[in-house]
Amino acid sequence: MKQNLQKKSYGFVLLCSLLLLMVSISSCQESKLKAIVTIANKQCPMDMGEVGMITSITYDGSNVVYTLNMNESITDITILKDNPESMKESIKIMFRNPAKDVKEMLKLVAECNAGLQMKFVGKDSGQEAVCELTPEEVKEVLKAESDPSQSERTKLEAQLKMANLQFPMQASEEILIEKIELIDESVVYICKVDEDVCPISQIEANVEEVKKGIVANLAAQSDPATQIFLKTCINNDKSVAYRYIGTKSGNHYDVVITLPELKKMIIKK
Repeated sequence: MKQNLQKKSYGFVLLCSLLLLMVSISSCQESKLKAIVTIANKQCPMDMGEVGMITSITYDGSNVVYTLNMNESITDITILKDNPESMKESIKIMFRNPAKDVKEMLKLVAECNAGLQMKFVGKDSGQEAVCELTPEEVKEVLKAESDPSQSERTKLEAQLKMANLQFPMQASEEILIEKIELIDESVVYICKVDEDVCPISQIEANVEEVKKGIVANLAAQSDPATQIFLKTCINNDKSVAYRYIGTKSGNHYDVVITLPELKKMIIKK
């Protein structure tokens, strides 16, 4: 139960976190753009953990194209395909006040009058969901200025908005993830528990074991996408919590991963 829930819930958020993984580029010449994209492509496939991998990074003369092979047990490609505006808005929000290397890349793309394209491909079905930022939209993103603290908040909100497109989702026989929310000081996964299979009291009675499993699973995820998710939570002073709610009793129990615990999971380079 715990592993299935962890893989699916982290996967949704990690999906949105992939959009921040761009190469560092400083020149404004198209030839330089082509050269560096070629170098980046040679590093593919790039493992993104449970969510999938980046299989190629190319420049087609109009767009820098990222192709991602997605684990469909975590990501519903059809839902992404059916919500193009939500996907695009989330990408635009996440690129506001980006890290220095990402900003340099965006500048180069804009100066070459190119766009950005993210192509999500289902690993098994081959279905595709494509999101594209036009050259004008890339330039608009670069012009958008906001307070750094507000930028971190909007990045987190964009991740959660994309995640909620996938819910509700059956994580296991007894667990249904309904949605993910910002509640007080935590990023909270709202999980309904079928008490015919697992009484809510069982989770409370075994809270140490449940939490230990969640912490171990998250700490073991060393891929860049997970690290970005952790840093986004930390930058927003948010812990991560699972709120298990019994379908019959209505009682709930929270399992919380605190900020200090999250900080220990960050891999220092």
